[in-house]
Amino acid sequence: MTDIERNLFHEFCRTFNRATDIGLSQTPHPDDDFRNALRHNNAVFAAFKTHRLQNDVARQLTDSNGNLKTFEQWKNDVRTITSHQCDRWLRTEYDTAVLRARQAANWQQFLREADVLPNLKWIPSTSPNPGKDHQTFWNTVLPIAHNFWNQHRPGDRWNCKCELRSTDEPPTAVPNAPMGDSDPQPGLDNNPGIDAKIFADSHPYIANAYQGAQEAVENAVREMEEWDIDKTYGDRLRINKKADKTELEDNIRAAKGLLSSFKDMIVKIREHVLIEHVPNPEYEINGIIADRKGIHSPKGISSAFKKAIKQGSQIVVIDLDKNMKEKLLDVESLARHMDWRKNDFQSGIIKECYVLYHGKAVRIDSLHQGREAIMEELKKLKQ
Repeated sequence: MTDIERNLFHEFCRTFNRATDIGLSQTPHPDDDFRNALRHNNAVFAAFKTHRLQNDVARQLTDSNGNLKTFEQWKNDVRTITSHQCDRWLRTEYDTAVLRARQAANWQQFLREADVLPNLKWIPSTSPNPGKDHQTFWNTVLPIAHNFWNQHRPGDRWNCKCELRSTDEPPTAVPNAPMGDSDPQPGLDNNPGIDAKIFADSHPYIANAYQGAQEAVENAVREMEEWDIDKTYGDRLRINKKADKTELEDNIRAAKGLLSSFKDMIVKIREHVLIEHVPNPEYEINGIIADRKGIHSPKGISSAFKKAIKQGSQIVVIDLDKNMKEKLLDVESLARHMDWRKNDFQSGIIKECYVLYHGKAVRIDSLHQGREAIMEELKKLKQ
């Protein structure tokens, strides 16, 4: 499997971003660029985690002879994988992300105040039962630029609760670190305060990724950072971060009316291009360019169609809720004016027209031949 499952990916990403925000809230606020870099790298890690999980699960579909397993057998075989990835390991990753986000922000602060407090002190773990892996480093004081901090730091082992503190105390001797037990663990051998990565590229999700993971991750992260996903409709409603802010509220409202009426529909609110003479239709509906028009009366249908066609749209959304919500629905007049555009449907210039009224939508297309057929469809808006 190459494409990354978007819902799971977004949920993992939200989890790591939530942990990061908690960690950052416990420190002097880092600048926005650093926060955004952390969130970007959280998305990369979440994408690799999703790719690993879905491929691990997919590999269990067949037995050692290549035969497809029964659903019950497959479900039992993947239970351990999913419980680790979505429960125990995720909990550990979340807790570690909180700690390392705080440590990353602290490191940024250490750099800012290094001229006054040039040294760092290793503060012992706050865990009630600390491990022995870092005890040899406790109370070590060394300059912030010392190479020791490139090799050992609090947070370079899972669930480490040691900390660093800036100080003007004199440096101590460099501790003689024993090999093995005190070495940074894979995925934690970087300094997130420098590279803004909560988890390093040495993490097995990344270092031992399945074939095709890199391209899949890049595509998923690029798409996520370009689009916002609606909390109610999920992937069915995506909003480009560069969408027209002046019409965004109306575009979202109308999109949700369409989605509530058509359960198999997918809507994207497109980027607003700030280039003169470049068309800017609002939507992409099921992969087809669409334009929303808020008419003031049925007479506006002809103009709405013409403008949508000029914008390069093949779908017109007649948004009656924009300017006609308080008016009675005149299905006869609407049908008459829409029937006058029958050549647009028959030629294929316009594939569909959606009419939205009181948050409910109906679809008109080339199959609705004549005024009576259009009227029957529009009457559904009154039901």
